[in-house]
Formats: sequence, C-alpha cells, structure tokens
Amino acid sequence: MTKISTAAAMTIALLTALQSPAHAWTDKTPSLRQAPGGYVYCEVAATSAAPISIVARIISTRGADVTEFGTGLRSSTDDGFYAEETAGSFDAGSATYFCRITISGARKRYVRATLTSFDAAGTAIATVELR
Repeated sequence: MTKISTAAAMTIALLTALQSPAHAWTDKTPSLRQAPGGYVYCEVAATSAAPISIVARIISTRGADVTEFGTGLRSSTDDGFYAEETAGSFDAGSATYFCRITISGARKRYVRATLTSFDAAGTAIATVELR
C-alpha cells in the first residue's frame, strides 16, 4: 500500500467510526422535585438510520432506581427507525429525582428527553429537558 492509499484508508475508517451510532451512551436530565402525592415521569424519543435501544430509569437523590412503571415503542419508518421509552415513579422518599437514559443506535442530537413533575391531581407543574 502506498502512503496515499494508507492515509485514505485511515481517513475513511475514522469517518466511518465517527458516523456510527452503534455505541451506547448514558446521560441524565436535570433534577426535579416531586409534588406531595404526585409523581415524576420521563419521556424519551429518538430517530436513527439504525435500530435503537433505549433504557429510561427514574433515579432518586440517593442514587436508587425507583422506577415503578413505563412503556416502550420501537418502529421502522421510511427513513429508518423511531423509538420511545417512558419511566415513572410515585416514590416520595427523595428530595429530587432525575431520569437516567442509556441509548444505543442514535446520536444525541436525534434524541429528546424530558422529565416532568405532576401534582396529586395529575397536572404537570414542572418540566426539564435533557441538555
């Protein structure tokens, strides 16, 4: 191989690695307080050209996974794939909560995640977004 073809091969390999969404990444939303008698609810949605895996969990101030309910949806679209995951908790033992998400198959710029605090009547009182 010549120096030019070796450099070209290395450049192609680097660009392919940078464009591949296959690796998993983890992030979290900012924290929210839960209203007395209420609950916190996390919603995550992502699109990608590759199949997507999402895990969403509600985490307490102490670092405990307090997720009590959730749903998930995966579908193929004309442009690739779409995925949603939700998680929620009625746990009242912590001062604040955040949503920890782990995703593979989608880049962060194609992911939207929110954590919402609801009061006892089910009215949304505060929402924060993944940054």
